[in-house]
Amino acid sequence: MPETMNQILVLLVFIVPGFIVIRVKRIAYPRAEEATLSIVLDSLALSSLVHAICFPIWYWIYASRSYATAPTLFVLQVFVILLLVPVLFGILFNFSVRTDKARWLREFLYFPHPDPTAWDYHFRKGRAYWIWLTFKNGQVMAGLFGPNSFAGSFPNRQDLYIEKLLSLDEHGKVKSLIENSAGALVRMDDLDRIEFFEIGGVKV
Repeated sequence: MPETMNQILVLLVFIVPGFIVIRVKRIAYPRAEEATLSIVLDSLALSSLVHAICFPIWYWIYASRSYATAPTLFVLQVFVILLLVPVLFGILFNFSVRTDKARWLREFLYFPHPDPTAWDYHFRKGRAYWIWLTFKNGQVMAGLFGPNSFAGSFPNRQDLYIEKLLSLDEHGKVKSLIENSAGALVRMDDLDRIEFFEIGGVKV
């Protein structure tokens, strides 16, 4: 822990902005906790990027001597650099990483995908499907994974809420939606396979 004012200032200026960027990114793209040294180094690198982006503000502070002539304005400027810009940078990352250009750049640079698992990648799309679940005991369940359904995401348990269930015959063919069905909760630990089908591709 920092013990002197200089150490506190170093922490605020060179670590905190990058740490905020990391935390904002992980709101949308959670990851397993890393070693402290790795987090510090990543925070330092991202803080340097934040300060590079904010160089015009730092230069204006130096040129205008706002730290001496306008303390209130100086505090506001520092707040923007150390807190507001890192938050906006993290939000921008979370939005832009889903674009086709970001995907091309990520693949070109061999960067890992921000989604930690294939489960998160697929369910983040937010699309509706008919879904077939094969349990480890061989039982099959089918239903609608739609706008009122839910899939747990990393690092929480991978489980599913399916909003409507389908009635199947002895051959696994769809008969109809189960009347008054309110769905079902399913744990990934109990499943052997999950299959997805386009809504228009299955007649109910």
